Amino acid sequence: MAEQLCLARTYAISAGETLMGQVQGASQQQIADQCATFGALLKEQVASVSLQPRDQVLQSVGQFVLSTGMSPAQLEKTAQICLASGYKSDDMGTAMGAALMLVALGKGPYAELMGHHLSQGFGATQREDLAVGWYDQALTSLDGGATPVFGPGQPERAG
Repeated sequence: MAEQLCLARTYAISAGETLMGQVQGASQQQIADQCATFGALLKEQVASVSLQPRDQVLQSVGQFVLSTGMSPAQLEKTAQICLASGYKSDDMGTAMGAALMLVALGKGPYAELMGHHLSQGFGATQREDLAVGWYDQALTSLDGGATPVFGPGQPERAG
């Protein structure tokens, strides 16, 4: 599973860097600084991943989403950029906060990341019992026709 986290991390960084390249007037450092602030705002939700079931965590993240005043499309791009930034700088709070935001916005395949963090103990307490719910959401989402975000050319990967 650690290998799959590395693969997903690589895809997340690549997609985020593509989006970063579209941000006008902001340096990589400025983006990283803004993303670190974003991660700090979601600190409570990230910490709850190690303690609460998936549905409770996502309810809290959903409340945060509503409080931002940003459009879902804007939040999605911000979260994808911050996911990449967090992984690039090994800031698990930012990366996990961004992944949580994406899942709360209806991007179920990103739930895989929370499963990996919990099953492997990276940025979270190792909790295989809680990881199962996140993996299940990602797989159910893919089975329901969601577009894979990690290893899209590897249909056997979900197995």
